[in-house]
Amino acid sequence: MAEEYPPYSYLQDGKPKGLFIDLVHRIQEKLDGECSEVKFYPWARGYKKLQAGEGDVLFPMCMTTERSTMFKFVGPVFWDDIYFYRKKGSNIELKNFDDAKKVGKIAVTRYDVFHQNLASMGYTNLDFSASPKFDFMKLLRDRVDLVPMGRKVISYFFERNPELDFNMLERVGPPVFFTSNYIAFSIDTPDEIVRKWQRALEQLKKEGEWLEIVDKYFPPDSVD
Repeated sequence: MAEEYPPYSYLQDGKPKGLFIDLVHRIQEKLDGECSEVKFYPWARGYKKLQAGEGDVLFPMCMTTERSTMFKFVGPVFWDDIYFYRKKGSNIELKNFDDAKKVGKIAVTRYDVFHQNLASMGYTNLDFSASPKFDFMKLLRDRVDLVPMGRKVISYFFERNPELDFNMLERVGPPVFFTSNYIAFSIDTPDEIVRKWQRALEQLKKEGEWLEIVDKYFPPDSVD
């Protein structure tokens, strides 16, 4: 299972594409030569299905202390710094984390790492959506004040959602936190399967294929 979250995972002409799609399929080819079908769900639904054992794998997922006891993980696959973004023309200034706790609303996708981390950091002004796309739609329509997203991924996310105008946004304040993205398995998955996937990923990193896939979606000279 995957979330529509370009460039990590997305549908293009009805076919799954993205960094995690390529990597997962390459791992499967390395292990048994067969690539599984990837089904796309809103994040909260995929998360609950994995938690209930109704799905086998979900990606991308950031690991947290809470999640480490709920799922099994293979990775890390990719890293990013998370910042808040405001609409241009906004008078919101953020010098520290507490400043963001005082704004009207911060849009987050329900049950994603932004929701869970910010809630654990004491943010009580969260406004929930079904997807990151809806988070930014709210921001651009002046329904919320801030949206968090990774510094590296945001331009690619907007490239895949052309109905959203990236030029109307700007980064504000210091980084909120740092994320590492993983491939998550249901807690009932046998440890040996998870170990095989982890070994395959490490081999892809050692052989340079992981870096080739990362560079395909994040060319070294294009990340701010």
